[in-house]
Amino acid sequence: MKDRAFGSRAPAPLLALLLAALLGACSAMDKRSVSAPVEQRMQEHLDLVLAQDFAAAYDYLSPGYRSGVSVADYQREQFSRPARFVDGTLGESVCSEGVCKVRVFVDYVIYGALPGVSEFKSKSAYDERWLEIDGVWYLVPE
Repeated sequence: MKDRAFGSRAPAPLLALLLAALLGACSAMDKRSVSAPVEQRMQEHLDLVLAQDFAAAYDYLSPGYRSGVSVADYQREQFSRPARFVDGTLGESVCSEGVCKVRVFVDYVIYGALPGVSEFKSKSAYDERWLEIDGVWYLVPE
């Protein structure tokens, strides 16, 4: 005897569920494939800043920023800051077409900040905005 519980109506909900799962997987793959190149650039830039290689970090800045600030001026600005980043990690990044925003967590030291205090250590977080220009991701300094 044929079981009518799995008649012509059962496959439609099953197919809809399967289609939703497949579309969700594709969406997740798209997000990973879009964010992977920018996340690599973000990490490279952070590593250069932590190493205080500001000349190399300058190359990660947007062409618009670099058109108005020379590498020497950028280095001078970075070295003159009272805080020195000593460690850092990338947090969550949110990307849409051609634009990504990432949260960066840093540990920093300020030397000679207060009389009698040789160094002050703390943690902070800030957001970076990255733009894709001609297939390359650049940091847009704020």
